[in-house]
Amino acid sequence: MKSEVREGGRRIGKILGITLAVYVCIRWLLPLVIPFFIAFLLAKLLNPLVEKLEQKLRWKRTIWSSLLVSFLFLLLAVLLFFFLKTLLDQVVNVADNLEAYKKQAQVFFYDCCGQVEAFTGIEAQAIRKGVEEQLPGLMRNMKDKAVPVLMNGTISYARNMFICVGICFVVIVSTILILKDYKKIRSSLERHPIGQISLKVCRRTYEAGGAYIKAQLMIMLIISVVCVAGLYLSGNKYALLAGCSIGICDAMPFLGTGTIFVPWALIVMMQGKYMLAAIYTVIYTICTLLREVLEPKLLGNKLGMHPLSVIASMYVGLGIYGLWGFALGPLSYILIREIYLTI
Repeated sequence: MKSEVREGGRRIGKILGITLAVYVCIRWLLPLVIPFFIAFLLAKLLNPLVEKLEQKLRWKRTIWSSLLVSFLFLLLAVLLFFFLKTLLDQVVNVADNLEAYKKQAQVFFYDCCGQVEAFTGIEAQAIRKGVEEQLPGLMRNMKDKAVPVLMNGTISYARNMFICVGICFVVIVSTILILKDYKKIRSSLERHPIGQISLKVCRRTYEAGGAYIKAQLMIMLIISVVCVAGLYLSGNKYALLAGCSIGICDAMPFLGTGTIFVPWALIVMMQGKYMLAAIYTVIYTICTLLREVLEPKLLGNKLGMHPLSVIASMYVGLGIYGLWGFALGPLSYILIREIYLTI
């Protein structure tokens, strides 16, 4: 009995120690080494192609590594440029037509007041008057709070842009250097005892966590494409901006496409645009069915986690790591499990 209690206490202590170590590494060490993790992952993916080109065309490995990495990042930069340019054009268009949208919102508000009067008997004029009396104070309060936030946000965004450019440069250079000596680096890690354990844990974590991340990114991309296409066919001028935003919402654990489409469909239905409401409902239904069908097909048993464990790890991750917790939470869980099983 005592040996069982001692063994149980040892296991609990081991789990707590691993959990603390994983938390410290992800919280403080990961931001420092993540460019090199990305570089190593890119090198792992590009290495087979570099070896084939090196064997067939007899150029030096360094040349092929530099050319492939440069081409990859140049292609990504061009795609990102056109994507951001389209988004920016749509944002500018929204800003240019803000007055027209304000008038449309006012008309919609008056219609809502009329419908409230029809259902409750409260005079629409009284409702409008009450809201309009409160509106100036509300707008003033929002302005006082929003301007400092926007100013601070602008400075923060500018700083983060410079940081992102620096990280991209580090990733590019590191990927080329790792590709150049990939075999030596891999063999050195495989010979060292700590390297063997690290490679084993990383391999099993990559198989599980990589499957989860790839599945979520693929689902988010497919749903974003469906939303953009559906909104474009419905005549929405901001199809790309709205569709991508809805796709990102769908990837969030406690949100989804319904967070946007359900209220949106109700609003346009109240405006008498029944066809548009039906289109939004159809898009929402398609997106929901796609997630239900794609998630088990893309993940299957690769993750090795019960759906309840995924939700629980996301919830805890959001509380500990903030917004990125929806990805870091499951990653922490997988790391704790794999390290526990390995050592």
